This record gives sequence, C-alpha cells and structure tokens, in this order.
Amino acid sequence: MYSERILVSPWELAQRAELLASRGLSVPGGGSSESDVILGIFQDFPDDERLVATGSLIGHTLQGAAVREELEGQGLTSEVLTLLLRHAADSGIWHLFLFTRPREVSRFAGLGFRPVAATDAAALLEWGRPGIEEFLENLRASVGGSPVPRPGPAALVVNCNPFTLGHRYLVEKAAAARERLYVLVVREDRSEFPFEVRFRLVTEGVSDLKNVTVLSGGEYCVSVATFPSYFTGEEEFASVYAALDLTLFAARVAPALSVKKRFVGTEPFSPVTHVYNETMKALLPRYGIEVEELKRLELVGGPVSASRVRALLRQGRMEEAKTLVPSSTRRWLASSEAAQVLERLR
Repeated sequence: MYSERILVSPWELAQRAELLASRGLSVPGGGSSESDVILGIFQDFPDDERLVATGSLIGHTLQGAAVREELEGQGLTSEVLTLLLRHAADSGIWHLFLFTRPREVSRFAGLGFRPVAATDAAALLEWGRPGIEEFLENLRASVGGSPVPRPGPAALVVNCNPFTLGHRYLVEKAAAARERLYVLVVREDRSEFPFEVRFRLVTEGVSDLKNVTVLSGGEYCVSVATFPSYFTGEEEFASVYAALDLTLFAARVAPALSVKKRFVGTEPFSPVTHVYNETMKALLPRYGIEVEELKRLELVGGPVSASRVRALLRQGRMEEAKTLVPSSTRRWLASSEAAQVLERLR
C-alpha cells in the first residue's frame, strides 16, 4: 500500500535527503513560498512506513524527483509528477520546467513535457503554455519587418540591477561595433530591483542609440529555469547550467533574432558569472556565433558594477551611488517609487 503527503517534519525531510542521495541527487533549494510543495509517497507497513518516491514544485520548476531504485518501473515517478502538476494548477501555474538527464527525456513525454534544450549532461523540459515556441514567435514579431544586416545582429544579455554607467558603456561599445544590437534584459524577478524597473531603466538609458532594441529575456535567457546558479551563487553546478542556458541561446534564441555575435562584459567579482563567460567563449563559436568580451568601465578606482552601486545604496551613500549611474537611473532613485526598493536594500 502507498500513501502520499506533503513533507514537512525533519524526519520526513531527512528521509527525502537520504533517498535523493541514493540516486546521486542533491537536495534542491527553495520551499519557502506558499505555492512551493515537497511531496512524498510512502510505502506502508503494519508498524512502519518508508519514503519511496519524492519530488518538489519550487516556483515554476519541478525538482528533486526520485524513486527508490528497486521500485523503478512501477509508475511512481509519473504519480509524483501528476500530483505536483495538480498542485501547480491549483496555484494557477500553467507553465513548468523540469531538469533531467538527457537519456531520461523520453520518460516524461507521456506527461506532456517537451524538450527545450539539452547538453551531454542535462536536459531542460517544459510543460504547459505559453512555451518556448510562443516566446520565439514574440521575439521575431518584435524585431521583424526590416532586412537583416550583414554580418548579422549582435546581442547582449543583461540583468542591470540597477542600470549603471558600466552597462551603458558596454551597450555603447557593442552598438558601435555592429549595425544592430539586441539587449535582452533578464526577466526573472529575483533581484532587488524589479524587472519592470530594470527594463524601463535600460530602455530609457539607451534610447538615444538608434540601432539598439531592448527586449525581455523571458524565461529562456538567464532565468531560474535555465541558469539557477546565477541567482543562488552556488558554484557546484554552475558549468552544467551555464552550458544549458547557452545551448538554448545558441540553438533557439539566436536563430530567431539572426544573431551572429554576442558581447559580454568582463567579470572580476562573481565566480559563477566568470564560469558563464568562459563557457560562452567555448560553446557559442560551435554554433557560428562570435563572442567578444569587453573590459568593464572603471571609475573612482574600480570597475563600475551593479553590486558596487547596491553596496553604496545599502550604506546610505546615495550621492556616491549616483556618480556610477546614468541620468535615467538617477532620476528613478530620487523618485517616490524607489523608496520601497531602497528600504529593502538597507
């Protein structure tokens, strides 16, 4: 007999960790949101019970799905995922992602999961709509109607938390080197400055550069689904996720925009982002996409970065922070809208 329930107690979570470890998996992060669910299926005995299958729904991502090896093939994986899909629907979530090993992709097709991107080490699947095809169609519609310049447009993927003079410098340099430049802003709302604000500041900050188009990166350009290490700072799997995110960019996003070159700024601070940059330089040329790494702008004794600006804002050093950002960001920092973000930073 089997029974299922949401795992809450330390004893249940310890069993989950043991089960995941037995299948060569680590315990995924998350579980703090009201919509997050950690599910377990137990095998019931007269005087005891044993966790035999588990899985979790963290945000829009299904994680940590595992079944005891001796019970493989009995449909427990499908049962776990079906229950989690039901929880997602009850929470109003109709589009989900799932990481798995490439050899196991076919196992999930019967549940409606579709492949998004894959490397030798990992595969990203999605379930529900709208999905990658709708995202790519929107990208094409956003930039369509004009001839594609030779040797092809370039792209920058940026978070801009917030938009700084360093970001402006990178965009200027990239735009001067290419007839058309697409700036894809990370859509994930895991930064101190909300996406709506970041997108607006970038758009206003480059509005005078007529060959630059600002676009949303959606859920497919450096998101929790494609490159979670960027948001957690964990280095252990950074190279695996970086390769997956960049394969998705090279195989799906770049062709939709006819991109033939990607610019990136040097990374002196974040080890995870440094891994991403190095992976980019190794991987994208295999798809015919040139990569150029631009040296960051330096002001007042060091590279200009969003993390440097945030540190100054946390310390209440507003005037110093304003020297590192363009006028569009300065205006926003002085607005009433900025008060809540600044309070969180402090």
